[in-house]
Amino acid sequence: MRTRYGTAIMAAAGLCLLASQVAAQFPPVTDPNKDESKCERGAGKALTKFVKAKSKCVVKCIAAARKTSGPYPPCYASTGYSDPATNACLFDPVKGAEAKARAAIVKACAVDCPECYTSQDAGLCTTGNPFVSDTSTQTNTFGPLVWCLEKANTTPTSVQAKCEDGTSKALVKFVGAKSKCYEKCNLNVLNCKIAQGSCDPPSPSDPATNACIFDPVKGVEAKGAAAINKVCYGVTDATPPCFEAFGFFDGQDWINQVESAVDGNIPDIACGP
Repeated sequence: MRTRYGTAIMAAAGLCLLASQVAAQFPPVTDPNKDESKCERGAGKALTKFVKAKSKCVVKCIAAARKTSGPYPPCYASTGYSDPATNACLFDPVKGAEAKARAAIVKACAVDCPECYTSQDAGLCTTGNPFVSDTSTQTNTFGPLVWCLEKANTTPTSVQAKCEDGTSKALVKFVGAKSKCYEKCNLNVLNCKIAQGSCDPPSPSDPATNACIFDPVKGVEAKGAAAINKVCYGVTDATPPCFEAFGFFDGQDWINQVESAVDGNIPDIACGP
């Protein structure tokens, strides 16, 4: 099973058949139906919202720790997010980010669970897992990369802190924006406006969706990279040395890193035929 980023992401892929195909097929193909489509869209939105919520929990922890020059380890997954407020923000059984994400998926999928979900895990639509748990695991790897100075027990300068926080904000916004590109595309497939398969990553053949992602000025990739460059690579002494040590030499490098994770999850979340 693929891992998922919570970005995750997607609206349901629809099934449109030409009249000649419909006449030749019996019984007619009915998946994904309206309720299954709602489930898939809801799962994508829930995971995107979860990534944003989790980021806010960690940002708040890091900001508080900077005021006292640490300690920083309680803000990271390696300690189980041992800071009490952060732990509750993430794991409270009712109000925590994970619990809310799971509940949102269960609610969206209450009427009809896609067969491609139950084939991944029989309890997916009744628990929200492994979508939420896998997304949580995958996002844990990004915290030490983005807040790499604090991970090394170093308090950043004001411009470095702005760079780190701005990078996190830009990446979360990028995940949400790309999700919307694909959501619109897959709704168009569902409504028979474009051909099935037009939304397949990493380079969707639908022109509007391709432009939504890759347009060099207005595309979500370009906007995400520009936002990071603005606070990091275009400001003197703002870029933490550990960014380049990890291979992030500009905003596009960060976008590429997140995008590879995002694209890998699309077939799991928008898995309708």
